[in-house]
This record gives sequence, C-alpha cells and structure tokens, in this order.
Amino acid sequence: MKQFVRQHSRRFMAIALIAVFYYQARLPKLPETERAALASRFRFAQLPLPELPALPGHSRRSVRAVNPALTHISAWISSVGAAVALNDLDGDGLPNDVCYVDPRTDQVIVATAPGTPARYQPFALDPSPLPYDPATMAPMGCLPGDFNEDGLTDILVYYWGRTPVVFLRKGDHLPGVPVKLAPSMYVPTEVVLQPARWYTNAATMTGTRI
Repeated sequence: MKQFVRQHSRRFMAIALIAVFYYQARLPKLPETERAALASRFRFAQLPLPELPALPGHSRRSVRAVNPALTHISAWISSVGAAVALNDLDGDGLPNDVCYVDPRTDQVIVATAPGTPARYQPFALDPSPLPYDPATMAPMGCLPGDFNEDGLTDILVYYWGRTPVVFLRKGDHLPGVPVKLAPSMYVPTEVVLQPARWYTNAATMTGTRI
C-alpha cells in the first residue's frame, strides 16, 4: 500500500489541487431568499409598440413570401428583421423614441416609446425615390446616429436585398428644444454610391464626441 501511494503520490497531489481550484473557481450562489429580495425591487410590464396599417397593396402576414427554393426555411426567414432601437430622436434629451421594423408589414416605424407622452404621431420611413422593390427587399433593422455630423440624429436602415439607406434629419436644431417629428423631416440617402444586392442582418457604430 505504501509503495502504491509513493508511486502515485503526484497523481494524488494533482487531483487534490484540481479539487481545491475547482471549489475556489465556482460561481457564488445566492440563497433563494436573498435572490428573491433583490428581484423584488424590479417590476416589468408589457407594452405594445405603436403600429401602422399595412402598406397599400400589402396585407399583414406572419410568413414572408420567399423564393420557391427557400420555402423549406420560410419560417426562419420570417423570423429575421424584428429589430428595435431606442434613442433621442426628437432632441428632448431622453432616449424615449423608438425606431423598429415590423416584419409583418416590412415597415420601419418611428414613434414615441410606449409609456411616454405621445409627442408626435407614429410614421414610417419611406426609401423612395431611391430604388426599392418590396418583392425582393426587406428592412432588417435601424441604427440611429449623427451620420453627417450636423448635430441631428439620423437613422440608418439596413436591408436584405439592397445596400443600406441613411435617413438624414433636416431642420433647425436648438439644443434642449424638442421637435415634433414627421416623415418629411427625413431625406433618404444612399450610403453606397453604386447600390448593390446586400444582405445585412445587424449594424453597429462607435465614436467619440469631444
């Protein structure tokens, strides 16, 4: 027995060290009572996003019309594009405006966030007169940001089927004075000089303001 222990002493030591390190590396686990006490401070409520009627000639649907070769994955294709972004679009200093894609109608909708005052009427961003074919193109998401550095928050919309479009905000900007947003305040502008068939699922931006 002693000879066996001496022969395998290093293995026993390694196993013992692994057990010690495993015990020390485990994530701490809160008692159920403490977990419940922490969670009790938070409350969440479901609020529907503002909706708009379907575009003329289109109906609200739950499954996208796809190429016949893609029928077997039509449910998956129908699940993409349900994107939402919060930001301060009207200049009131609060991220209480929402830009989202409704995949049931393929509309990009700008509205006040649910639960906040209705400061303007919801509206859809229309890419016309830029080339857009709803039979082969669909919006996947929107990204607010000041893309032309004029102090106004623009909205970049990215699509399946075409290159992204940036909707540039126009109008006067007075710091601290919110405006009543309307679709006429946004000018659709190509991001790429030569539009092409792009398929974009997500977009992000980084920057430093001095």
